[in-house]
Parts: sequence; C-alpha cells; structure tokens
Amino acid sequence: MKSYPYQWRALCLMVLAWGFAGLVHNCVAFLFPYFSVEFQLDTAHNGYLAAVLALFWTLSILICGPKANTLGQVQVMVPGLFLGAVALAALALSQNVAMLYLFTAVAGFGCGSIVSSSLSFLAEQSDPKNRGLFYGTAQSSFTLIGSAAGSLVFTRLAASSAGWRGCYLLMAGLIFFAAVLIFTLGHNIPRRADVTAQTEERQSFRKLLAYKNVILSTVLACLAMMWYFTVAAFTILYLMETGNMTAVAAGAIFAGFGTGGFIGEFGAPLVSDRLGRKLTALVATAAGTLCFAAFVLLDLPAGMMTLAIAGASFFMSGAMAILNSVVPSESVPSYLVATATAFTPAAGELMGGVAAPVAAGVLSGVLGTAQVMYLLIGLPILVFIGVLFLEETAPAVLARKNSR
Repeated sequence: MKSYPYQWRALCLMVLAWGFAGLVHNCVAFLFPYFSVEFQLDTAHNGYLAAVLALFWTLSILICGPKANTLGQVQVMVPGLFLGAVALAALALSQNVAMLYLFTAVAGFGCGSIVSSSLSFLAEQSDPKNRGLFYGTAQSSFTLIGSAAGSLVFTRLAASSAGWRGCYLLMAGLIFFAAVLIFTLGHNIPRRADVTAQTEERQSFRKLLAYKNVILSTVLACLAMMWYFTVAAFTILYLMETGNMTAVAAGAIFAGFGTGGFIGEFGAPLVSDRLGRKLTALVATAAGTLCFAAFVLLDLPAGMMTLAIAGASFFMSGAMAILNSVVPSESVPSYLVATATAFTPAAGELMGGVAAPVAAGVLSGVLGTAQVMYLLIGLPILVFIGVLFLEETAPAVLARKNSR
C-alpha cells in the first residue's frame, strides 16, 4: 500500500498559495473603482484589464504545467510567485495606464504559475481517495481569501489613506511571503517515483484528445468560468449602477460571492468523493442557476441579495472545482495529470478570464451592465446540460459499481 507522508504539509502550502493568488486574480474588480478615477478610465477598461491579467495567467498555466513534471512543482511555483510579487510592487508605483496594463500582465503570468503546478503537486502527494477533499480545500481558499476577504478588506483599505496603491503593496508582501514559505517547507518534499519514472511519456496536450471526459469537462469548465469571472468582474459595478451603492457597500454584498464560493469549492468535491462527480455537478449547476436568476431578476433587499449571490457562487464554484480539476485529473494516467490540470484551467482562463470579460466590457458599454448580468443566466443552464453527458470518475463510486 502506498503511503503519503507529506500530503498535509503539501495541502497547507497550496491553501496559502491559492488564497493569495486569488487576491491577485480578483484585484482589478476590487480596485478598479478607485484607480479608474485617477486615470479617468471608463467601465470597458475593467473588462480589458481583467482580460489582460487572465490572458497572461493562462500563458503561465500552459507553460508551467508541463514544466512542473520535468523540473518539479516547487521549482516552478517559487520563481513565478517572486515575479508576481515584484510586478505587484511595480503596480503600486504606476504613473500611467500603460504601466497598469504592463505590470498587471506580469503579475498574472507570475502568479498563474501556481495553478497547474499546485494541482499536480497535490495529485502526486495525496491519497487518491482524498483527492476531491484536497483539491476542493486548496481551490476554496482562492475564493475565501481572494473574493470574500479581499472584497471586504481591499475596498475599505483603498478608500482609506492607504489608497489603491497601498493595496497593491500589501498584495506584493503576501505573495512574497507565500513564495518564501513554499520554498522553505516544500523544496525538500520528494517527488513520487511512480510519476517521475514515466519520463519517457512527455507531456503533450495532443495526448489529451484521446480522453473524451477531459474534452467535455474542459468545455463545461470554460462555460462555468465565463460565468464566474464575468460575475466577479462586474458585480460591484452592477450594484453601484443599479442600486446606487457605494463601492464599500457593494463590496460588502460581493463578499457573499466569495464566502459562498469558498464553501462550495471545499464542500462539493468532498461530497462528490462519496456521491459521485456527475450527480454533484448536476445538482450544483441547477441550484446555482436558480440563485443567480433570483439575484439578477428579483428586487431584493441587501441581505437577500447577499444570500442569493452567495448561493449562486456556492453551487457554481462547487461545480467548477469538480469540472476544472477533479474530473480531468481522474480521467487520465498519472503521467498526464499535470498536463490535464494545465489544459483545462488554461482553456477556462482563456475563455472565462479573457474572452468573456472583454465581451462583457464591450456589451456593458453598449447595453449596460444590467443587461450583461441578464445574459449570464444562460451559462449555468448550458453547463447543466453538458454534465448529463459526463462519465463518472469518482474512485469510491466506481468501486461500488464494480463490486455489484
């Protein structure tokens, strides 16, 4: 029987990395209402900046994912995080729009290194029966720290004397701290021989085309991430425009998005370990559609709006965690896990983090932010339909089927 002596240390390190990286990924949504005034930017730039960050985040995933299997995950993550910290510090010193775009791109590339590297690191170091729990826990910190805590802390910090520049400096310090901690505690964790022994099977994205489940889960993850990142980028602006709220008040409601997403990303993969990936994803997408429709279509008081957006994020983030990492990693041989967990998030980032915010930014300028939010209701419905055709991958569920 295989032993996994480093799995809990690996999990703690990746929770930290994902959480702080989440701050970077969502920073444009938090800080745009503040630096847009200084640089006189219209709402379209909110989508453009988010897309630039996501584009270079995606490039980092595509480059660093396969490299993680050959060079080692820690050896890939640490330099990337150091680069991200330097770029965030430079953002705090930006004097014009060009600097904003340049250093946003560099920060995205640096911090994107943790995505596929950390997922393959966890897949390598953790017991397969706990994979849903481990993936869900790590990815949930992205939402808890990056969305919930981030929206509460950074909208208030940016409104204080520290300003938006102080927020970027704080993020730089947190990313630097994560890099140092991962290097100190992670560099001496040995890689598993059963993975490194298969070096003759080079990581090729083309190999993934043979696995229908990977292709389908990638398409569905793209749709889910299009919903997630567009909602994350435009909800605060939507509430400010339609509800006449301040950025701080809108940020308080948006914290529900992060809190719900944290619980969903943690809970759904854990539940799916027992009930199955497919059933859990179906229930989650159906419920997420209803919650988001209520948030957008009904005239709700602030408290109910918070619950509605929290519910939408809870269910959709849970489904996204299953489709984005758990299903792809379980649908391929061990030597392709790093490649699969690079391909699916990268495709999702490209469509959800780049194409969707740009399109939403253009549409919001033409139709208005509210109409963009109405259109987003259709994406969870499409995900639900696609999940119907997904093949089950949960080890416990497959074992029960085989024992009959």
